[in-house]
Amino acid sequence: MLQAYSVEVRRQDAQRAVAETRGFSLVLGARRADMEAGFNPVETLLAALGSCLLTGIQFVAESSKVPLEGARVVLEAHREDKPPRIVRIGFVMYLESPAPVERLERLYELTLKNSTLFQSLKVAIPITGRWERT
Repeated sequence: MLQAYSVEVRRQDAQRAVAETRGFSLVLGARRADMEAGFNPVETLLAALGSCLLTGIQFVAESSKVPLEGARVVLEAHREDKPPRIVRIGFVMYLESPAPVERLERLYELTLKNSTLFQSLKVAIPITGRWERT
């Protein structure tokens, strides 16, 4: 079964765009190289990937009954200019849990396997990631 998603993005002004879905909105930067406008498109993509990974790890932890007291992801992308494209993404997922290393490793593996954005993006962009205990 296919699940459909819909987002509308419109220019708010010369610097910003607003994305809206299901009554939620997100203000985004929409002026090239303007670091004052807000999240740029690449940062927005990284935020979406990070959010997807955190959603996944929470789901897998609850399903597997692995105690997870905290989680965060730090992501980085590298872009080339000609042609303009992201050439690689890297991330570190920091996990706070008393669970044994083997359980956390399995939790991490299942998260990657079940992350919609990770699975979609890795086809087009090399992604490297790892986890660490905090």
